[in-house]
Amino acid sequence: MKRFWLMFCGLLLVVSVSAQTVDSVATAPDTVVRQPWAHKLSRQEMIPKFTATVLGRYEYNTQQNTHHFELRHTRIGVSGDLHSMFSYMALVDLSYGGKFSPVAIFAKFKPVKGLSFLIGYDKMPFSNENLLSPWQYYFSDKSFLTQRLTAWSDVGAVVEYAWDQTVPFSIKAGVFNSGGFSKQMQFQKSLNYVARGAFRFFKGFELTLNYAAVKYETIRMHNFDVGMMYDIGGLHLDAEYIYKAYSDKSLQPTHAFEGFACYTFRIGKPWLDDISLALRYDAITANCNGMLSDSGDYEWSDYRQRITAGFTMYFISRPVRTGIRLNYEKFFVHAGSPYKDDRLILELIVHY
Repeated sequence: MKRFWLMFCGLLLVVSVSAQTVDSVATAPDTVVRQPWAHKLSRQEMIPKFTATVLGRYEYNTQQNTHHFELRHTRIGVSGDLHSMFSYMALVDLSYGGKFSPVAIFAKFKPVKGLSFLIGYDKMPFSNENLLSPWQYYFSDKSFLTQRLTAWSDVGAVVEYAWDQTVPFSIKAGVFNSGGFSKQMQFQKSLNYVARGAFRFFKGFELTLNYAAVKYETIRMHNFDVGMMYDIGGLHLDAEYIYKAYSDKSLQPTHAFEGFACYTFRIGKPWLDDISLALRYDAITANCNGMLSDSGDYEWSDYRQRITAGFTMYFISRPVRTGIRLNYEKFFVHAGSPYKDDRLILELIVHY
């Protein structure tokens, strides 16, 4: 593993030096010359950028005839640049399902074009839906794949190299603690590792390959993920699959899949920007979270699957977002599963 990381970092440094050499080539006289590398920012460029997201919802359980209101997200944040090579972000959820939760707090260093280093608290760069912000979701609830497998955040470091020429791509690799935000001061014998590659082979299409080795107590879990996204006109197609293996060979692997289609009708009126229709299928087999119960056994969640139909009206979709979303979730019933009640969800979306 150490040899792998040394080779990977060496490759990035070689590529970054090459990129820096290309950038130093003289530009044509009629080309607009960018600000010089490592230039000092003006006061205007250093002004912080603020963001706020509020998602409130009403849920109705169609089987039990019960309902409740929920403040799903109240997220606020600030980000900015203090130098052409240094930036920062602080993002927190004041209420995520009723709890205060840090989302992303980090500093980033960009020594050359395309190359960046990040240290702080952030999501592990793994999976597609997992990396979206709440206001970018296509459905009110995240897929089982994201809820049960990829919701990893911790304090760590990430190196990224992005290339925007012939075949644009980005490669990320990171090392993270495994104790959570509150235990970052504790020394740990094992860390979590992640690698992600995103490749845009042609317009509108993106292929992502992800790997994560995660260990929280006594068992290490190896997650392999492949995702594909394709945009053509107003149609967005998205599919993702995860294979999860355990270091304890007696445990059966976990499989998770989600696939959906979303079509957006552009309205372009002052009172309504666009309307989206979406349909999703997602499923996950029995899954171990790597944690031990009080009895000393591993905790497992059962096999589940569902179909979700969604309708969203965006009154403003750019540059801020305001909208109303209506989702219906149909669960497939399995023996012994507590997740069998269909739900109707009405959600208000406000993002700045």
